[in-house]
Amino acid sequence: MNKLADFDNIISPKNGQNLVIVIDPGHGGSNQGALYDGYIEKEMTLTVALAMRDELLQYEQVEVYLTHETDVDMSIKDRADFAAQKNADFLFCLHFNTSKERNYFGAEVWVPAEGEYYAKGYSFAQIEMQDLTDTGLYSRGIKTRLGDFGKDYYGILRYCTQKSVPSVLIEHCHLDHEKDKGFYQQGDEQLRELGRLDATAVAKYFGLKSERLGVDFSGYAVPKTQVPAQRVAPDRTEPNLCRIETTEIREDTGEITLHMEAEDAESYILYYGCSIDGGKTWLPLEEWPRPHAWNSSLTEYDFTLTVPFDQELLLLARAYNGFDLYTESNSIPLAPIPDPQRLAEEARLAQEEALQERRRAQQDYEEIHYEEQLKEPVSSHVVKDWQIFCVIGLLLLLMLLLSFFMAKMIFLLRRGNKRR
Repeated sequence: MNKLADFDNIISPKNGQNLVIVIDPGHGGSNQGALYDGYIEKEMTLTVALAMRDELLQYEQVEVYLTHETDVDMSIKDRADFAAQKNADFLFCLHFNTSKERNYFGAEVWVPAEGEYYAKGYSFAQIEMQDLTDTGLYSRGIKTRLGDFGKDYYGILRYCTQKSVPSVLIEHCHLDHEKDKGFYQQGDEQLRELGRLDATAVAKYFGLKSERLGVDFSGYAVPKTQVPAQRVAPDRTEPNLCRIETTEIREDTGEITLHMEAEDAESYILYYGCSIDGGKTWLPLEEWPRPHAWNSSLTEYDFTLTVPFDQELLLLARAYNGFDLYTESNSIPLAPIPDPQRLAEEARLAQEEALQERRRAQQDYEEIHYEEQLKEPVSSHVVKDWQIFCVIGLLLLLMLLLSFFMAKMIFLLRRGNKRR
């Protein structure tokens, strides 16, 4: 990673001459660029470029040219040749981005890899990146990219360097990611605002002033970048650390708090991603926290995932560096977290079933008790009491009959005695 140093590589307007700026709207003609959800990159870059030109023309001592102002085919080499013919002090190539898996988001600036062209590009890119991130865009960084022969991968940077024209390639944002849609989907005026932002970054870099706009950047502190002794190659190694551990599991909400450590010795951590099924599928990438600037990152971070209930989990994470290279973490198996709603419903149903069971048991008891009273023989002590009552009654009846008999006998004896 190239470090900043005190080195005067700032371009100043030529004495008594106008500053010459060339703006290159990316793509055109049959080369439509990125296509997504009805948006066409070549149309968007032209809108941004025209607004950037109009804004720059408000400044003093500036000449501004577009490589093309209509929708035409134009080779990358012809664009660089055009800038050289205009004796351009700088070429700014404008683009929008997409990614293969639709998972990247944010803005980035690509700079030439060689000598003073790297230093000038990098110094401007810092201003541009600061202004883009001030709008809320996430920074993917300021980067170089080399092709198979060790030279700049992007043709516009390679050809401009060959023509001794400083240049940068600006990728404003991604068309295919939800996090970036709010920065371009509100109509052409929003695109023109991006063009004015680019123009302001140019004005800051060159120390321009405008009475019309009421601004003066002549004293602006432009970041200084050391001219490298050799081509600045991108970081080709993955992050050297990525580790996770669980710190809290909330069974009532299904939230799992993870502590993640991530570090890249050659660049910085850009994104982090998580999987709950051992890497079969991945959750959308998230921003890795940055304490101070786009090119620095924390070494550890705590975040929370909401996971599905009643499902076995195998937690896994990835840490991505600024060049989209990633390292996977250790895996953490977790037993299913019971669904509280399911448990509550099961408890309610069990309670209802128990209540119904008690009701059924009570009803069965009452029915059986009633039938037993009807069908079962009288108990032994009840039978004995009845027999006693019967015997007593019989004895009383016999005594009564005996009394009647004796009374009758006495009556008959007395009547017989009277006759005699």
